[in-house]
Amino acid sequence: MVSRNRSVRRTKAALQSALVDLLLEHRNLQAVTVQAICDRASISRSTFYLHFENKEEVLSTYLIQMIGRVHDALRAWAGPDDSRWTVYFAHIAHIAPILSSLSDRSGSHAILSRYERQFAVIMQDLLMPGRVTPLEPAVSYQAHYFSGGLLSLTWWWVEQDHCVTPAQEMSRRYHALCSGQLCP
Repeated sequence: MVSRNRSVRRTKAALQSALVDLLLEHRNLQAVTVQAICDRASISRSTFYLHFENKEEVLSTYLIQMIGRVHDALRAWAGPDDSRWTVYFAHIAHIAPILSSLSDRSGSHAILSRYERQFAVIMQDLLMPGRVTPLEPAVSYQAHYFSGGLLSLTWWWVEQDHCVTPAQEMSRRYHALCSGQLCP
């Protein structure tokens, strides 16, 4: 059973890696086909469909795993509060080309909605550590407010700023906004 689980993880990772590579080449999720993913991963279409329903699920699973890593890093942060979000913005800079392929033009709203919901859970955990799910009504509105602001700022950074502003500066700006300060 352990080797079967390991094999499943390797197959899923190969498919995710293939999709990410193709997204970096094509810059558009719609331009990537399931067959191209399978060819890049050297995996048959039937094996693909044993693990995923479609390419959107492959990408969604990949992004959720990335969010999990960021969540772990944010929870472990021991530095100053105004630079905590450097971890997040550095991660976004790394995957910005993938996120750019998910603009509304490519019809990937379901993936982005799942990404947003996951960030609301992360925000709740940061507001109330140890109580990750489900979203508590008492802090749900706060979690959604802060995650919505963060994601809106993220899209601005990826699409308008093209991640030119350093992650450390974006962290400082986000912290200032959350603290009710305006910053240049």
